[in-house]
Amino acid sequence: MARLFHGFRIDNCHSTPIELAEFLLDEARVVRPNLYLIAELFTGSEDSDRIFVSRLGLNSLVRESMQAWDPHELSRVIHRNGGVPVGSMDLDCLEEPGVFTDGNGLVTTCVVAPIRASLPHAIFFDCTHDNKTPFQLRQACDALPNAALVAMTACAVGSNKGYDELYSYLLDVVNEQRRYLLLDDPLSVGIGKARRALNEIHREMASYQEIHVHHEGEFITVHRQHPVTRNGYLLVAHCAFPGARDNAPFSNARLYGTVAEAVLSYRLVVEGDGHEHDSDGYLHGLPATLKELAPPPLELGHDEKGPYTELRLPEGFGPGSILLVRTRPEGFPDGLEEIIAEGCEDAVSRLGLGALNAVLYRCSSEEHDTVGSGVYDVPGLGSLAYAGLQGWVSHLQHIIPNNDLGHSLCAHLRSGHWALDYITNRLEKYQQQLYPELSALTSWFAERFSLVKQAPSFLTPKYFAMVVTLAYKCAVKRALSLMSPEITGFSDFGRRLALTSVQMVGATTSCSLRPFDDKKQLSMAAGLPHFTTHHMRCWGRDIFISLEGLLMKTGRHDVARDHILAFGSTLKHGLIPNLLDSGRYPRYNARDATWFWLKAVQDYCRESAEGLEFLGVEVDRRFQADDTFAAWDEEGRAYARKSTVAELVQEIMQAHARGISFREWNAGPALDQAMRDEGFNIDIYVDWRNGLVKGGNDFNCGTWMDKMGDSDKAGIRGIPGSPRDGADIEIIGLLKYTVSWLTTLATEGSKWFPYKGVSALMAVEGGRETTTVTYEQWSELLKANFEKGFYVPEDEALDAEYHVKSELVNQRGIYRDTVEATREWADYQFRPNIPVAMVVAPELFDPNHARTCLKKMGQVLCGPLGMRTLDPRDMRYRPYYDNSNDSDDPTVAHGINYHAGPEWVWCMGYYLQALLIFFSRTEEEKQATLQEVHRHLLPLARHIATTQFAGLPELTNLNGTECPDSCPTQAWSAATIITLLSRMNKM
Repeated sequence: MARLFHGFRIDNCHSTPIELAEFLLDEARVVRPNLYLIAELFTGSEDSDRIFVSRLGLNSLVRESMQAWDPHELSRVIHRNGGVPVGSMDLDCLEEPGVFTDGNGLVTTCVVAPIRASLPHAIFFDCTHDNKTPFQLRQACDALPNAALVAMTACAVGSNKGYDELYSYLLDVVNEQRRYLLLDDPLSVGIGKARRALNEIHREMASYQEIHVHHEGEFITVHRQHPVTRNGYLLVAHCAFPGARDNAPFSNARLYGTVAEAVLSYRLVVEGDGHEHDSDGYLHGLPATLKELAPPPLELGHDEKGPYTELRLPEGFGPGSILLVRTRPEGFPDGLEEIIAEGCEDAVSRLGLGALNAVLYRCSSEEHDTVGSGVYDVPGLGSLAYAGLQGWVSHLQHIIPNNDLGHSLCAHLRSGHWALDYITNRLEKYQQQLYPELSALTSWFAERFSLVKQAPSFLTPKYFAMVVTLAYKCAVKRALSLMSPEITGFSDFGRRLALTSVQMVGATTSCSLRPFDDKKQLSMAAGLPHFTTHHMRCWGRDIFISLEGLLMKTGRHDVARDHILAFGSTLKHGLIPNLLDSGRYPRYNARDATWFWLKAVQDYCRESAEGLEFLGVEVDRRFQADDTFAAWDEEGRAYARKSTVAELVQEIMQAHARGISFREWNAGPALDQAMRDEGFNIDIYVDWRNGLVKGGNDFNCGTWMDKMGDSDKAGIRGIPGSPRDGADIEIIGLLKYTVSWLTTLATEGSKWFPYKGVSALMAVEGGRETTTVTYEQWSELLKANFEKGFYVPEDEALDAEYHVKSELVNQRGIYRDTVEATREWADYQFRPNIPVAMVVAPELFDPNHARTCLKKMGQVLCGPLGMRTLDPRDMRYRPYYDNSNDSDDPTVAHGINYHAGPEWVWCMGYYLQALLIFFSRTEEEKQATLQEVHRHLLPLARHIATTQFAGLPELTNLNGTECPDSCPTQAWSAATIITLLSRMNKM
């Protein structure tokens, strides 16, 4: 058969054993490799259809409009097989410049567009040979609108002998004895004349790939358009399903920005039941008349949406009627796609990362704080994540590839031009108040949107998407070009993470780094949208955990420098503040922020061009040398003395060495309504028996696990969820990181840091005495005592050697979270703070012990996106964070379990870095570890690519489920992963 025919039609393909079909078709293709296959395939499942299509190599699937049981279903079938939607965005918005190399090595510039996802190609029948006729299933006159609707689709079409002649019943091809009647003028019978016209138009519309289908009661309207010229044809069909009536309601169609001219109008009137010629031995169709109707009235008008043509139905347009008009755009800008594409890169070429923060991002609170307006609210969709372009793109990135023109955003854009005006208006505000350099981009938007407003409203979503996505791409390209070369070499995931640096660092009116800063001063938000303005924006620990990844790895050393110096200027009591509050009323209730600041100083000296000279930079001090408080604008007391960065470092080390003890300024309800009186007392000291820094008490929380109880109903007001007093493992790691660096500086005799050690108060018999401890001695003391103080051995017999209380142990082969906590059992809680110490001070750890611990962390604490903050075996483990919980349960009320199970993402970055450090003993092991790390990164990459906030969350609930109370994008979450990627690049 393959020698005789160019193609086969496979009947009931779904009932054919697929293995048999594969064999026979493989044999047929040996004879005719380009065999064309049409299959009748009705598996009832698209997934099953795809299996048949791919395994058998089917070219077209038979689809049939007579399968529809009402006009609504028929309109769905037409839409599904009709082409891509009018105003489709995918190719125009997703295409990228590229190059093509032919077989001879000739390189040609080109445009690369994504392959458009589509259903298997259809050959669309109005009625197939083995299905009932319109007379049997609907009304006989439906043969005309049914055939016309099929002809309007952008696919192959087909029919069946007898359909045009209006055969009344499905023929029994086995037992039928009558013969076909040879007609003198076939076009004069049934719908012949209309069929000819429809076929010619179907052929003419071969390149009219876009379609819009609208269903209203008994009517279906189909508009086919050319994707470039926008010329088209519009069909209105009055279907004749059972119950159809002459006076069915129809809303006159308004075609905005479009002129129309009538092409044809017909009504099929069937006049008999088909039995008039039963005795002559021939097959006859139903007696019928194809009536030519008057052209539809076409009236020009104008309203708030612009000029339009209104189409009305002609007289007598009852069931079985069709009309067709030719359409073309009126006042449509020529070459709009090309105009949109011009000039955008130049418009953003003078923008810095501060201005790009305004262009791309700004959550609602930042927008209100800076320009007095909020993010855009789309009816049916809600508020966008950002006022900037990312807010729109977060939805367009899903709309565009799927051509989802039914999306609420597209419906809103068709309704009016409010979104277009919003974009230009907000940029004008930023141009006037902060960034005059935005003028070029503001003008670029205004010019293009003015042209888009001239297009028909149904095309507004497409051209809006083209403008916004192009501007977004150019702004992102510009932002990445201002970062370090390493970032440009990152994967798409890495570049998305790097853009979090732009997202988190911007200017706000209510918060800066110093109270007298210029309004354009950039500052880092801890997370969006909860930590963005006033005193809640800049957190010491968050910023300095984030600084390496978000600012230094991205090449933003100037911004990193500003943050280090600004926080350094507020040094008081030997501590860096937890909350900066622009230096106005900083709060010193964190023991860890200081050590992360010291790490940032070291990292800056290592990575910036300034190097160790940074230690000689002078800083204006916010406070006097004593512990008294002075208002930020108090002349002669605030910012009235200077220290170098090196002096700040030494002051911190010396303060800790001698002991820190103070009560927070303004202690009481005005400072913290939840805290008990004892919690305001801050005490930190060095235990010189082992070199460990210890501090805190049971009523304050001085590390990042800082949730304070505030539920009276649950009886936990003033009781921290995780006080972690004593010696915290991550602080000890950071301490070792610092004293090792200072030992190196002392050994090398650096002129920028002339200090060799600290003056310590040592406990001796009968009291205390002052003793000098060098940094080298401090470092060695930590090294000698760390394992003994923190490790929990796998073998219980070794507990005494490691000072372990066996009855408190819940997990073995791990490191304790704290040493000498007031709640003694808390020392043995298995938490994700261990890898911080492993990364910054791996020399503290016995490598075998570290590897055992990391394996257990992977098994016990590792979630899809973040690390569980508590061992699930712990009796206090509660993995769902709900800050609004108003129960009397003291383990979850008001979200007291913030750090008792929920999975925090920033910890994942340190955990994965620790894997690379301790599991790279051989090249084979290193490659296996890299594969393991990549496996953990995949869920993070998927998340940042799909979330509206375009970032990594603060935390998740159990097994990566979304936590509604979490910041959807957090600075340190992205930062630690960027640092990880940088480490991987260097391996």
